[in-house]
This record gives sequence, structure tokens and C-alpha cells, in this order.
Amino acid sequence: MEQYERYQPPVRFVEKVLVSNELDARTVVHFPFSPTLSMMAEAGAQTSIFAKLTEQKLSAGVPVEAGGMLLSIKAAWHHQTEKERFEVTSSYVSNLENFFLMEFSVYDGELLIADGQFSAVLEKEGGIV
Repeated sequence: MEQYERYQPPVRFVEKVLVSNELDARTVVHFPFSPTLSMMAEAGAQTSIFAKLTEQKLSAGVPVEAGGMLLSIKAAWHHQTEKERFEVTSSYVSNLENFFLMEFSVYDGELLIADGQFSAVLEKEGGIV
């Protein structure tokens, strides 16, 4: 069993969902130690799961509860910090079929810590096409 200990549930950093709207979401995230920029970007991607995107998914032939695969991330630091708890927003930007572009921002109170964009492809009926 030791070989499987490193695997975590898909939504590893989200501690609490504050807002779950149609086009955006906001969460409180907690990291086990001072986060890297990659961890911040992953928290942005995890937060996007709570943006419903119902109309966008259905018009693209994507089931509302579809899973997806992260394809690319572009992120930038604005202020580095030693803290471990932040608020993260994730918002819909656009989509082409089942290819979705989202943006995220990580805050410590009102202070912007990091932000960026990521793309994901969501499963269509019958799998990712």
C-alpha cells in the first residue's frame, strides 16, 4: 500500500466552496506548506470544477457532470508569501467545442498573490474527442 500513498483525491487543496455560480467560482484553499506557483495554478484548476458552465457544456455536447484533462497552464506570481491559506477565484473565459479556457486569481485578503489562465478539454458523450 505504501506505493499508493502519494496519490491524493482530485480536489486536494480546496477546503471550502464560497461561491459556485454559472460562470465562476470562489474557494478557500489550504496547502500543506508554503505553495509553489504550480500549486497555486492547480488550486485555480481545482476551483474551476465548481463553476457550473451548464449552457457552455451542453452547447458543446459535453455532459454537465463531465470530467476533463488539464492541457496547459500560464501563471504568474505577484507577491510571494509563506502563508498556506488563500481565496481562489476561477472564471470562464471561452470555449471552442469541448476545449475550455479559464482564468484564476489567488488572493490573501485583498492582495493578489498569483493569477493566470489554463485550458482543459472536457469529455464529450463517448469520451474525449
